[in-house]
Amino acid sequence: MRNRELGLEPSSQKAIAEKFGLSRVYVGTVIENHQHGPKADEWRKKFASYAGMKN
Repeated sequence: MRNRELGLEPSSQKAIAEKFGLSRVYVGTVIENHQHGPKADEWRKKFASYAGMKN
């Protein structure tokens, strides 16, 4: 992951999970697009925003 190499946050899916109070497993399934629906889409946008990525 780019952020880990540069020492930026979030450096891992675990960091994202801790920030939003979610499980690492759920964050991983949302990021990998295994979760579908409006709530998962909303979380993907929040994760991307937090990571500094454009939606």
